[in-house]
Amino acid sequence: MTVFIYCFCLGILMLLFLWSASLALREGFHQIRRLHQIPCSDCEFFTNDYRLKCTVRPCVASTEDAIGCTDFEPKTCFANSCQQHCSRAHKAYAEIPTTNPSVPPLATGIRS
Repeated sequence: MTVFIYCFCLGILMLLFLWSASLALREGFHQIRRLHQIPCSDCEFFTNDYRLKCTVRPCVASTEDAIGCTDFEPKTCFANSCQQHCSRAHKAYAEIPTTNPSVPPLATGIRS
């Protein structure tokens, strides 16, 4: 009789453990789905720098409060945080010289 009680208690404990684990996984997936709605990494004002993540709302950047941000602007290839990706995508733009040829190099601070 005691073996039956032990097996019954062990079965109940296993069911409680499985129920608890499934509940934790469900909540974890819900939280991950919510965090993937944060638009900061696709915003023009996101700097990708840990010291100043956003130039418009630095206290809200990369948090759940940033979901639905009214200052969100889609990132363009001219943003500083997107230069590596976009320089490969727009090689013609990357090859345009940034210095003015009419200004001598010493006036711009560039030494040859």
